[in-house]
Amino acid sequence: MQWDGLTDREQFGGMYLAERDRFADLARDADWDGVFGVLEEHPEWAGVPRPGNRSGFAPLHQAAWHGAGFAVVSRLIAHGAWRTQRARDGRRPVDVARERGHTRLVDLLTPVAVRRLPAPPEALERHFHALLRENTGRCLERTEHLLPPLSPLTEGLDVRIVFPVVGMMGGFTYHLEDGHLRVHGHSRMDWDQGRYYRVTPEGWSRI
Repeated sequence: MQWDGLTDREQFGGMYLAERDRFADLARDADWDGVFGVLEEHPEWAGVPRPGNRSGFAPLHQAAWHGAGFAVVSRLIAHGAWRTQRARDGRRPVDVARERGHTRLVDLLTPVAVRRLPAPPEALERHFHALLRENTGRCLERTEHLLPPLSPLTEGLDVRIVFPVVGMMGGFTYHLEDGHLRVHGHSRMDWDQGRYYRVTPEGWSRI
């Protein structure tokens, strides 16, 4: 799965931008056959919003907005769409469904924690974000990225997320292990396998 935190549309290549915009249009227009057709080719896009992240609405938010059928919502979740994902205004898909009066979707869209983050989770996420800031050179200063929340990691037994960073020619892949978060920093310029880190609620360290 991919977390796209990039807020500057001009940083995307032309063909890739067109593909992503088309995917966002399909979700916005409730063309679910089209959405699932794209996800067959790009399964990692199940949680991505329109490039530029203006509203932050991912496909599951759009399904909640439209009041899509149970089969559509269940299939998006099966593809890896995150029920914990928040739009730029803080709303999760379940919040959107409730506001729109699609109460039949509330139970299905309510997040279920399959795994727990090491406690306290706020400290874990704070140290994770500190690691990202300190190990990207000045990439996050030059180009704004919304840093990834850790809540999606609770939605499956082995959720692995890639966070691409402009300027690194790569990014970070992270997942939960027993009692800690394991992070892999990687770049196409690496002559080796990149760098690995361990993050706990007490801090982070390089492995």
